[in-house]
Order: sequence, then structure tokens, then C-alpha cells
Amino acid sequence: MSRAANPAQEALRRVIMARYPITQVVTFEEDRVEANLRHLTQNSMKRAGFWTWACTTGLVGPEGPVKDTRDPERALDVVAGQPAGVFLFRDLHAFFGQPAVVRKVRDVRLALTNTPRFLFLTAPRVTVPLDLRRDVAVMDFPMPTATELGHLLDRYVAGFEPPPDDDTRLSLVTALRGLTVAEASNAMNMAFYGKKRVDDEAMTTLHAQKAQLARKDGVLEFVAQKWQLDDIGGLEVLKQWFVKRRTLFEDEEADRRGLAPRGVLVMGIPGCGKSMCIKAAAALWGLPLFRLEMAQVFSGVYGTPEETFDHALKMMEAVAPAILWIDEIENAISADAEGADAGTKGRIFATFLTWMQEKPAQVFVGATANRIDLLPAELLRKGRFDQVFFIDLPDESERAAIFDVHLRHRKVDLTDINVVTLAKATKNWNGAEIENAVVAAMIEAYDADREVTEDDIFFQVGKVVPLAVTMAEQIKAIKSWAGQRAIRAS
Repeated sequence: MSRAANPAQEALRRVIMARYPITQVVTFEEDRVEANLRHLTQNSMKRAGFWTWACTTGLVGPEGPVKDTRDPERALDVVAGQPAGVFLFRDLHAFFGQPAVVRKVRDVRLALTNTPRFLFLTAPRVTVPLDLRRDVAVMDFPMPTATELGHLLDRYVAGFEPPPDDDTRLSLVTALRGLTVAEASNAMNMAFYGKKRVDDEAMTTLHAQKAQLARKDGVLEFVAQKWQLDDIGGLEVLKQWFVKRRTLFEDEEADRRGLAPRGVLVMGIPGCGKSMCIKAAAALWGLPLFRLEMAQVFSGVYGTPEETFDHALKMMEAVAPAILWIDEIENAISADAEGADAGTKGRIFATFLTWMQEKPAQVFVGATANRIDLLPAELLRKGRFDQVFFIDLPDESERAAIFDVHLRHRKVDLTDINVVTLAKATKNWNGAEIENAVVAAMIEAYDADREVTEDDIFFQVGKVVPLAVTMAEQIKAIKSWAGQRAIRAS
């Protein structure tokens, strides 16, 4: 038998070489399983025929449909009577509630053992009943590789003028990773319909396909990318950390060498841009960003918190490469959890620890925290998060940059506004307070039907008592804790 040409064929080939008589293939891609099995049968098993079965069509072999085989028991009888062959049954698990079908599967397993006959069952999830667990092997069908998706993409963009350059093509393929062939085709139909070139909207459309997958499960929220690293004032150390890792998700060689970043934990003073950094990283890396809503996890609406959390992690694996954003992680996984939630949080924490250690490299975790001292030490060790960053209150130059970002973002003419003077007047302010002062000044100016002035902003500054004053003791404690335990983001 010749070596398979791709990971999907290789996985199926190994099952056949191992002589498993019955295997359940866990996948949504029935057609892709069929295509690969048919290819293997025709090219590597010359004396075997390829057969398919569904309750709507019955058994279909090399000579065409077999009469009266819509009934699964009758179809399995035909399988047992063939001298050789590869048989693909779709949705047989729907009949596992019938004792006679379960018994027939066990009988067929005995008949197929040590023969050139192999029965494959497709299902979207593991559905092997207890009575068959020792008789049926289970395999996860590999998702399409970057190479396969690249070939598919090339067919869609053939004839584009100008053709996508290597960087653009790599970014598009990365955006398609985690989608089935059918989903990728649908996404590209939407992204490129009526177009003859790749534009900025195409990437957004491809990410929207992944957003649809997450939206069906409720607890994962797709976050649109509207912030860039240049929209963040200061924090140069953290920004450079993201920039250096920009291409590692797109490079398969880096992935094989284990160089892809696993996650980052950003802690610091409230309102200083922790969440914005995660959003900007997603835009920089060209990856979809999903926020895990822990309140929804604990609500019980989608099942027990443990089941919901585990399902959300599996969904992230399905849409990878992607970024999982967990905001204020200390509220979800706390070392000081008490009362009724203590056991639940403990179990979720144990699940999260194991997943962070074993998760696919293509899922990056961006977590933020205000009180990192509440997090268990096990979560902070290397191997789970690549780095822990501390964001302090912005210094004068950073405050000037923040004023500049928010004013320019709102199309304010800076000719008569001195951001350095404003920065000097807002010592110990955080970024959120600066933004609020700018917005409040603009509202007042808008109400007076005129452009905002520097005096308008100074007037708003004088009305604010910053968080650094109202929460001085807590902020001092946060700085003290982070001083020896985290890398400064600035």
C-alpha cells in the first residue's frame, strides 16, 4: 500500500494497516472522508471495492445500488458476505438504540477481523455505545491542512489582478485554518463574490465564518477588530513582544518546532489598556478574537459550568488558529473562591490548567487581570503563559500619546491643543480617564455647536478625581506585588 498523500489519507491508511475491522471517524466532513477512502481503495487496494451506505440510499457498491439495503441490518449482512472491500456507513449511530443493530455490528466485527474488509462509520461526535466500546475503534479526522486550504484558495483567486502576494496569501490561509473544506469554500464565495482582487474586507469576511461557529454556542463572543497597536499610547515593551511573534502562527515550520506563542497574561491598574492590547494583538496577527464570557459559563443556561467551559475550549480548538480572550480572569479562577462556587471554580481551574498545558499551539490565550494576587501560582508558571506583563499608570510621555490617539481618532484638529500640557495636568491618570475627559469635552463642545478646545478638556480634567487617588491603597498593593513578579509593559 502506497503512502498517503496528505495527513487525512495517512490517518485512514494507518487504521487500515492496523487491521481495525470497524472504526468510527469523528468528523463533520463526510464527503472528505469518502473522497480519501475512495482514493485509498482505488490506488492501494486493487482487489477491494469501495462501498457507501446511508439510510436514504441503501448500500451502493462498485456495480451501483444494492436492492433492499436501506435497513442497516440487511446492509451489514451484505458487508459480511463480501470477500474484500472498504465500507463507509453514514449515521449508523442513529440506529444504535436498536438492540438488533448493536448485535449485528458485533457479529460483523467478528466476521471482518483479520480479513481485507474494513467498516468505517462517520459521526459528528463520538457515539459508540457502551456495548460496542471494545468492538469499535475511534479516530478524529484531521482538519484540512494549510497546504490543502492553500490549493483551494488558489482556485478562487486564479485570475485576480494583481494576484495576492505571498504575505497576503499566507494571511488568507491562516484565516481559513480551522474551517472544513465546505466552510472554507462558503467563506471564500462570500469574500470574493464579484471581485477580481483581494481587499481589506476579504479578511473580515473570512473571520466572520469562524464567528458563526462560535455564535451557535453562546458563551464565545466574536470581537470585531477595530484597534491597532498604533492606537495604544506607550507600552512599547509589550507591543514589541507582540510584533516579534507576528508571523509565528502563519509559519508551519515554526509550529512544528514549537515556537508558536501559547499565551500572555496582562495585569495592572484598571483602565490602563489591558483589554485593548489583546484586541490590537488580534488585529496585528490577523487572527479572529473570541471573548469567553465567564458570567454565561456560570449562569447554567448552557448546561453545567464545567460542561459549558469544556465545550468552549473545544470550540476554540475547532476554530483555531484564533485568540481566546478571558477578561478579568481572577473572577473566574480565584484562589480565594468560597461558598457554593468554590467547588465549581476549582474544577474549572483544573480543566483550564490541563488544557493550557496540552492545548494546540494554534490557540493563543490572552488573559487580563486586575488582581493577579488572587490567581493560583500553578497558573502563572512557565509553560502555560509565555509571559506575565504589568501595565502601570502611564507616565507623562505615554499620557501625551494617549491624548493624541483619542483626539486624532475622533478627528479633532490638534493645531491649538497641546497634548504635552494636558499630560502634565493629568499626573497619575489612567488611559480610560483620559479618554473620558476627551469625550466629555467633545460632548460639551458639540452641544455648543463649536469645535472642542484645549480649555474644554482642562475644564473636564478639573472635575475628575482619578482612580489613583480613590483607590490609592489597592493600587499601591498591586504595584508592590507586580514589581518582582511581572515584566513591565513600558
